[in-house]
Amino acid sequence: MDDSRLSLALVVAAAGYGVRLDSGLPKQYVPLLGIPMIQRTLGALSACDAVRALVVVVNSQDVEYCQEEIKLERIAKVVRVTAGGDERPLSVRNGLRALAETGTYDLVGVHDGARPLVTCEEINKAVQALGGDPALDGVVVAVPSIDTIKVVDESGLIMSTPERRYLWRAQTPQIFRRQALLDAYDIPEDALRGATDDASLVEARGGRLAVVEGSQENFKVTNRVDLRHAEQILAERRR
Repeated sequence: MDDSRLSLALVVAAAGYGVRLDSGLPKQYVPLLGIPMIQRTLGALSACDAVRALVVVVNSQDVEYCQEEIKLERIAKVVRVTAGGDERPLSVRNGLRALAETGTYDLVGVHDGARPLVTCEEINKAVQALGGDPALDGVVVAVPSIDTIKVVDESGLIMSTPERRYLWRAQTPQIFRRQALLDAYDIPEDALRGATDDASLVEARGGRLAVVEGSQENFKVTNRVDLRHAEQILAERRR
């Protein structure tokens, strides 16, 4: 299938509180070189021709504020801002439901609002992979692990050391054929809680997934070190 004909919509998960950043406000609103993180993320996604529509999921008390800010900044690809749940998978499910009310798309993906350094290259790789292999249900942007990973028990004792060449660190966006993702989220709420990865839900239903190599710069901002690193990269990209 020609990937240029595949329509893509993304749910942007931005309903967390970012307690590890210790910034006094939800991390999605923390400024990066003077611009809120969520605005930088939406700007990066909107700049990609492959992206047709965006649904933004935020804390319930922030919906109206974000709607006004998005209008003010003229981020035209945002078709809906909706309230999230008390855990990430519930927020994504709310986003998927809101997206279904706006139209039908070939591909639906999820991106973390706290990954503002994503580029069109990562998104295009995922879409091209899905366009090139009709048997794939989804694609995860990921990077090979450069660290040796240890599996430990609850007391901290090492149980095993997986072979590093098989280990990848999952990022977002994670992009799927629309029905595969909708089916994965069509499970009881108790089963959804605690899921930190959209692809794992598709895997659990027997979905066929692949990785495409992303960028080390597409990291999730979770602490002050990440914040400084993100600002450094943004400053370098301006040159």
